[in-house]
Amino acid sequence: MRILKQEIYFPIIIAIHFLFWIIDLYFYDGSFREISSDTLFFGELTNESWKNIHRILGEVFSSWVVTVFAFNFLMATRARWVERIFGGLDKMYLIHRRSGVIAVFLLLAHFIVVPRDLTEFTPGKPLGFYAFALIIIGVILSAAPVFKRKIPYHKWKNIHKLMGVFYVMGVVHGLMVHSLIKELPITRVYVFGMAFIGIAAWVYRALLFNIFNKKLEYKIVDIKDLGYQITEILMKPVKKELNYLAGQFAFFKLPTFSTQEQHPFTISSHPYSETLRVTVKGLGDYTDKLGSEVNVGDKAWLEGPYGHFSSSYIKESDQIWIAGGIGITPFLSLMRDIHPNQVHLFWCVNKKEEAVYADELQEVASNNPNFHYTIWSSEVSGHLTADKLGIDNFKNKGYLICGPASLKNSMMKQLRQQGVSQENIYDEEFAFR
Repeated sequence: MRILKQEIYFPIIIAIHFLFWIIDLYFYDGSFREISSDTLFFGELTNESWKNIHRILGEVFSSWVVTVFAFNFLMATRARWVERIFGGLDKMYLIHRRSGVIAVFLLLAHFIVVPRDLTEFTPGKPLGFYAFALIIIGVILSAAPVFKRKIPYHKWKNIHKLMGVFYVMGVVHGLMVHSLIKELPITRVYVFGMAFIGIAAWVYRALLFNIFNKKLEYKIVDIKDLGYQITEILMKPVKKELNYLAGQFAFFKLPTFSTQEQHPFTISSHPYSETLRVTVKGLGDYTDKLGSEVNVGDKAWLEGPYGHFSSSYIKESDQIWIAGGIGITPFLSLMRDIHPNQVHLFWCVNKKEEAVYADELQEVASNNPNFHYTIWSSEVSGHLTADKLGIDNFKNKGYLICGPASLKNSMMKQLRQQGVSQENIYDEEFAFR
């Protein structure tokens, strides 16, 4: 199945809208007019036909906003079939974030360009303004880095949930005001149909998600401090165990540590292991405290699994794996999932002592002649580059990258310069908000 990446997703959204609008406007023979309307910056429109650029552009922008947010709410449901379309929940959330920002600019363009009917007052007019202001505020609080750093995750999530309320206000505004969309049959069905899907997806995510997505209960059986701010947590299922693939992640909730937050962690154990293992490095408020505040015997609630950073979704037989720091976690599971393919793992650390799983890598390499690894110390050898991978032919291989954005972006750029197709590069996103 072809993955719907952002390079494809956004052009598709644009193309669908243009196609529907062009067809509808071409065949439209109605009598929609601007009897008496004004615009924010372009003055008044009196007795003008529907062909004025302000009306058409203003409503094209609003229809984009409606459908972009509808798809965003659909992504937020974490539905498996939606995840498959986008090639993993991490990729889906990346598009989700960028779509929200794009929608804000489209909303601003709509507010600036669209004519406002002055012939009669309807409650939809102030409702539209309130929806506009609240959506702008909500997206800024959700997407701006300064607020994401300062607002605790559970509060951020509650703010994010309110976006659905603001969206409903915007849709009701569209139904109550006089608009050209209502007179265009294809565009009308598409836009309001997507609005219905978006509202239904938001209701499901906000009110029904926890009912239909039962979390699995686990018990922590061991906690290990591996040094360098790295903690290993081992747990076993109380009843039903999580059915996951090597390289996938899950959302973990640890009630004794935090009753509010649910955090995604890659599972670093193999599916055939007796215990489920997560390896955590202190990189923020949540992960900094996790190692010292959880205890053996504590409960953990798991939701998942998610992600397509797994052998089951990767087609190439020979692979190069590149891990940066704690980005080693999916590879600790994947390296036990190798069949006849040749794999070379490069683990990039500041100094070799930070490679706390060196013995485990050696154990797997000793038992599997197709698995090779290099612990790459930037302190000794500088930063890893494509030229230092020791590859003669870069093509016909799969490249799996997990680590900080700086490493990932640099390596992806260098690999593409070596002629590697983007389809042969697989990466895992770290951030989910």
